[in-house]
Amino acid sequence: MIDSSASVVQTTYTEESNAKYVFARHETFHPRFGWIKKGFDAVTQDAEIFFREDSHIRLGVGKNMAQAIRYWCEAFKITKMSPTRDSRARGHIKTEFGRRLLTNDGWDPWLEDPASLWLLHWQLLKSPCLATAWRFVFDEFHNMEFTREDLERALCDYRDGLGLRLSDSSMEEGTECLRVTFIAKDKAHARLNRDRVCAQN
Repeated sequence: MIDSSASVVQTTYTEESNAKYVFARHETFHPRFGWIKKGFDAVTQDAEIFFREDSHIRLGVGKNMAQAIRYWCEAFKITKMSPTRDSRARGHIKTEFGRRLLTNDGWDPWLEDPASLWLLHWQLLKSPCLATAWRFVFDEFHNMEFTREDLERALCDYRDGLGLRLSDSSMEEGTECLRVTFIAKDKAHARLNRDRVCAQN
């Protein structure tokens, strides 16, 4: 994000009446390189993987990271909760998009083509969107130059306009997650990086 005195955007956007507003389910973790494939393969092997006590051990990550992987797989519409009328049954299933993209004989299972990252980005933002901060930034936040503080204030205004009871810290976490996803670490070379939809660090 480029330092600027740009004013905070005023939002008038109204999402579909049945849409969910989802903030801070990423456990402060941006989508890291390899996580989407890892989560997809895990669900392929065990539909209930994300409900198991040792899911983080099986995935080889921390507990919060395991929940973040679950969230990002759902947000990118790679997996979804299994529809069932049995409240005792739980688990995830692969989406058609997930199967087409990430099976071993799919379009790009290892996400080597930058076009796949753009496709994931489109899936992230399409309705129903499970990443409200991302939807707001790319659909409604039109400032060409802004600081992190500008964006955080805009998210807070958006939250207030929706009448949601969410803490300022949730908006701060969303802003930071966006920043880490799209802005290079080296501030001297800070720029929007098309390959950081699933960042490598």
